[in-house]
Amino acid sequence: MTTAVDVNLLWLISGRVGGSEEYTVGLLDALADVVDASVRVRLFTQPGLSRVHPSLAEAYDIVELPRRVSAKPMRFGLESSWLAVQTRHADLVHHGGGVLPYGGRGRSVVTVHDLQPLDLPENFTPAQRHWFRRMLPRVARSADRVICPSMFTRERIVALLGVDRSCIDIVSPVHLPRPARVASSTASPFGRYVLLPAMAHPHKRHVDAIEALDHLRGRHPELNLVFTGAPGTASDAIENSRRRLALQARVHVLGRVDASELEDLMHGAAAMVFPSLYEGFGNPVLEAMAVGTPVIAADATALPEVAGGAALLVPPADPLALSEAIDRLLTEPELVEELRRNGRRRVEDFNPEVAGRQLLDAYRDALS
Repeated sequence: MTTAVDVNLLWLISGRVGGSEEYTVGLLDALADVVDASVRVRLFTQPGLSRVHPSLAEAYDIVELPRRVSAKPMRFGLESSWLAVQTRHADLVHHGGGVLPYGGRGRSVVTVHDLQPLDLPENFTPAQRHWFRRMLPRVARSADRVICPSMFTRERIVALLGVDRSCIDIVSPVHLPRPARVASSTASPFGRYVLLPAMAHPHKRHVDAIEALDHLRGRHPELNLVFTGAPGTASDAIENSRRRLALQARVHVLGRVDASELEDLMHGAAAMVFPSLYEGFGNPVLEAMAVGTPVIAADATALPEVAGGAALLVPPADPLALSEAIDRLLTEPELVEELRRNGRRRVEDFNPEVAGRQLLDAYRDALS
């Protein structure tokens, strides 16, 4: 007998959902390698997602919306009507975007990537705060299982939503091995630089990195800072900080870049800095470690758990401490080599086969 699992990816608009995109696509790629013919998986997506992530189209049947719908209220309405009809015969529906729509029948699994709307409500509009305060407890009460990426997020779900810990599955993000890189003979246009790859949101603390660079003016006048990631609500503050500290020529805001360019930037950086105040996981930490780039991260939320002792941790919202950590990586080659070794070992803990089986087990738990 075949078990039918439908996966709701209507929330996944490529380039606009941050690390949730990499997490979800990585898990589905990993699932494809461990699932057998007894489980049939279908994906429900926005138009064009399979062109961005062709591996999904190779592994699964995909049902696209007739046209793209990005407005959240309209999308939620479609999930509660069109999607509910489309998935009515499924044994299990997995909602990957943290929201459980109305109208669905049968068993369900929901992924909660983090609880930032409850932990950092100042990052959201009053309407968004009202929506999440009403929606998230209902999600917790209604889903048969809750999936999350880290112990930190699991404990926040327990504390804020009252979900029993035994009903929550931690499904680790995936790091897919890549072929060994060949060093480029082309010099970087940024010289010696540190990289911060994150959407421009206030909690990512780009301004702390700019102020850290300002502290390093005297000791490292050649050092540059490179930001990648889509614009966000902190974009104006980033630009104002560049101008206030007269660092326009040394702080480079590239916006969103494709995966290969980001990997090149990671590979060439003297360090990857990630001073974020809030992460449900923090995949850039693994991405940097995988290419041998030392990591400096905030000692906050899920980041110490992800780093696993293989990164320098600094107090959150402390530009001076961040500058001191950067200085250490620029002046202590033995420390850099130690972090590189430890980082590569840490990445091996995030095995695709393990993650794929964790997701499959979560489905089976929901159905049992």
